[in-house]
Amino acid sequence: MEAYRQYRRIEHSVQQQIRHTASPTPSELESNATLSNDDKSGNNSDDNKDDKKQIIVDFNEKDIANDPTQWTTRRKLWTTLQIWLLVFVAGWASASTSTSHKVAAKALHVSKVAESLGTAMYLFGVAFGAVLAGPMSETVGRLPTYLGAFFVYLIWLMASALAPNFGAQIVFRGLAGFFAASSMSIYGGSLADMFPEKGSRASVWPWFALSPLLGPVISPVPSGWVTQYLGWRWVEWLNLIISGAVFVMALLFLPETSSNVILKVKAKLLVKNTGDKRYVAKGDEDGDSIGAMLGDHLQRMAYFIFRELTTLLFGLYLTLLYVLVYGFLQGFDFLFTDTYRFNTGQNYSAFAAIAIGILLGLPYVLAVNKIVKSRNNGEQGQEEQRLIPALIPSVLLTISMFWIGWTDRADISDWSVLGACILFGFAVMALFTTTYHYLIDAYGTAASSALCAATFMRYLASGGMVIATEPLYKAIHVEWTMTLLGCVAGLLTPVPWIFWWFGSKLREKSKYAVGGGDDSKDEKDDSKDEKDDN
Repeated sequence: MEAYRQYRRIEHSVQQQIRHTASPTPSELESNATLSNDDKSGNNSDDNKDDKKQIIVDFNEKDIANDPTQWTTRRKLWTTLQIWLLVFVAGWASASTSTSHKVAAKALHVSKVAESLGTAMYLFGVAFGAVLAGPMSETVGRLPTYLGAFFVYLIWLMASALAPNFGAQIVFRGLAGFFAASSMSIYGGSLADMFPEKGSRASVWPWFALSPLLGPVISPVPSGWVTQYLGWRWVEWLNLIISGAVFVMALLFLPETSSNVILKVKAKLLVKNTGDKRYVAKGDEDGDSIGAMLGDHLQRMAYFIFRELTTLLFGLYLTLLYVLVYGFLQGFDFLFTDTYRFNTGQNYSAFAAIAIGILLGLPYVLAVNKIVKSRNNGEQGQEEQRLIPALIPSVLLTISMFWIGWTDRADISDWSVLGACILFGFAVMALFTTTYHYLIDAYGTAASSALCAATFMRYLASGGMVIATEPLYKAIHVEWTMTLLGCVAGLLTPVPWIFWWFGSKLREKSKYAVGGGDDSKDEKDDSKDEKDDN
């Protein structure tokens, strides 16, 4: 296990320091340890020396290999690939069962709309699980959160495959989604652990963004054929097989990426080997409990959802993208089965068109980002420039909705609708990637709460859309359903344009954004100090 080898490396670096210290005082053992600011007041009483001073543990030149930001590029990419797969298979399982609603409903003696609760409950579980996953990963570490929750997720996948009745099935699916949330919500933190610089993160993120998008888009393709020839339970068994394979890989090779957690381990080893209890990991001086962190996290989430215009509007945009993707899980029955008489396998194979569009969106985003960077003399530029790749796709998304709705007719080739689906996938990729990237850079250390708020909104709404899709299509038919969704997309089209033009001014008024609130005040104070010094 990579985690055990990682622990041994930290232990070895601590013991090496001790062996090379003739007189093992704390200051000698930890060359990069410093006293906390509270204890630099000049009070040198013995009580302070023994009880009140904290020795802050940080990485030094002897254990720089333990610092995730200093890992080799190869190790960073290998770790990123493993996290990519964890996110991919969790997203895969979120959508795969939609292909078997009709068959499962018949076997469990419920309506197809009721059976759609299986998919919806998974998405609801992800929404609520994401709220807890963030604080857990910051307290106990990314690795225990990934592996511990993923193992329980596998158990509920198996239970879903064996579910004896409808009630058991939807409960098991909800619990599977709840524990899958760890993979589907904290990956942004893992990337920030390894790629703290905006430039390196900008190069990695578009590739990583394929994972949360392709998972729910690709899974219906094989799952549709599995449903047609093997039955609905084998869809769940397939989820378990591929998820289990990825879990075994992560169990063997995935390391901890949180610097704070690694430093906590180092501090505990220093305490164990020296008997001095003053060692405290950098960033853990206050020793906040998971309860305190969760309370603060929920408070900030509520602020971002209800009071922060940026996260509210972009949260709605991300929600729309996911509502459209998950809405198509039921909508394709009306688009292709009812209109073009596709069988189950053919119907869900049409999702490959969306996947093609997503893959085409990747080089577009990379190319635009490269052009923007070159015009900024190799720099990333202002945060709002992350939104440039989203400007044209924001219009294309609306066009794709109307295109699908008004050409889905038996007298028009199905290739027209498939072409519109490719355009839809292209727009979704560009919008999701740039919106997410903007929120990460615009909110800095508060980005985890901002993204968690957006994650909660989009999965909660997506779960509702899965249930509402069939009644909606039956009530107003394909053309008007897509027209309605196209109008909603049209209303949100100006969002990236507005923030591209005025985002910096809005950030200045924000409590948490980079360059806003207290940050702006600090920058002004620093500028004043520099002028005074001159």
